[in-house]
Amino acid sequence: MEYPKRVAIVRLSAMGDIIHTAASVQFIKEKFPDMELCWFVDESFREILENSSEIDKIIPLPLKGFKNSPSLKSLKEIYKSVKKAGEFDLVIDAQGLIKSAIVAKVAGGSVAGLDFDSAREPIASTLYKKRFKIDCKEVAPFRFAKLISNALGFEVTKEMLQKKRAFLFWDSSRDYSNIDSFFDIPKRSIVLVVGASNPSKIYPAKRWIEVISHLRMYNILIVAGSEKEMEFAREIEQNSVAKLLPKMDLNDLKYTISRADLLIGNDTGPSHIAWGLNKPSIILFGSTPTTMMMQTPKNIAISTKPDFRACRFDKSDLSIAEIEPREIVKRAEELLENG
Repeated sequence: MEYPKRVAIVRLSAMGDIIHTAASVQFIKEKFPDMELCWFVDESFREILENSSEIDKIIPLPLKGFKNSPSLKSLKEIYKSVKKAGEFDLVIDAQGLIKSAIVAKVAGGSVAGLDFDSAREPIASTLYKKRFKIDCKEVAPFRFAKLISNALGFEVTKEMLQKKRAFLFWDSSRDYSNIDSFFDIPKRSIVLVVGASNPSKIYPAKRWIEVISHLRMYNILIVAGSEKEMEFAREIEQNSVAKLLPKMDLNDLKYTISRADLLIGNDTGPSHIAWGLNKPSIILFGSTPTTMMMQTPKNIAISTKPDFRACRFDKSDLSIAEIEPREIVKRAEELLENG
């Protein structure tokens, strides 16, 4: 059976989902080494995919700018960017939203995606030629891998994902001496991701401070994104031995996490970078299910509801605050001891 020679993946956002979807790329290229693989992504997340030798072309779209300031002109620019990418034999919408389905449809060729019952926005499925039923309660990386591999006619198993190669890369030509200066001390380093766009995913500052007090023998570094997150991180820094790193782009964030011996963070995009780099991590869950990550012996979840497997979550659920700092410290010491 002849396979499609030029394929596009549509996964526009968010960061964690892009990372989990990108885990499938190495298996696509192993199965179809001559395939040209392209990726449509919101330009604000482009850097998370850059420097991969297995993604042949990244097509960034100014979707966030259009959302913040919609206009006919910006809509035309998005359309032109999609069409400029050329023709595809197959386009896989790995997101299941109306906007991603429209991008896939405009890109042309045969379009594959989730069926009506599986798509986050069911009406998106009406724009697909091929539709696949995928259980939304499945572990996120496997869920995306199953859709992509089904669309391409091969199989990616959970065992394959467990044994994946690191698949996130940074620009090796850049100077990272400023970042290196925070790591060049005779202590093991822990990076904390303390912010999140959704309040229900944020572990309280006083709890972070308690965790840090028990791990003070390590080099504790905090990363933060938005100004609101930076302000939250400063509160933690001022009341602990942790150091807040300068604001950085996604390329530098990948490099920073690669230097860490352990990452501890909320269920938010930057925390999932550790899994993409095969670095040890602890991710804290409250309102969201632990199926939003793939657990491994060195990538673990701590949750207030470990058996929670819902497809939707309650943004008013602040139960993440119930996670005991001593549990985080215990698991951190175990990972560092075995690492």
